[in-house]
Amino acid sequence: MSTKQDILKYLEELKSRLSKELPRITKEIKVYEEKLAKGETTKNPKASPQFNG
Repeated sequence: MSTKQDILKYLEELKSRLSKELPRITKEIKVYEEKLAKGETTKNPKASPQFNG
């Protein structure tokens, strides 16, 4: 395959993965916005271990 075909194939794979993840991401955003509206978000968040916190 040529480079252009490889890139197009890769973009199609990314598009497919995004469409699979979109419902989960949308739900997480909705939950965050609901908590933010209720004032239930963490005021002083701590860094997670994967970020060397």
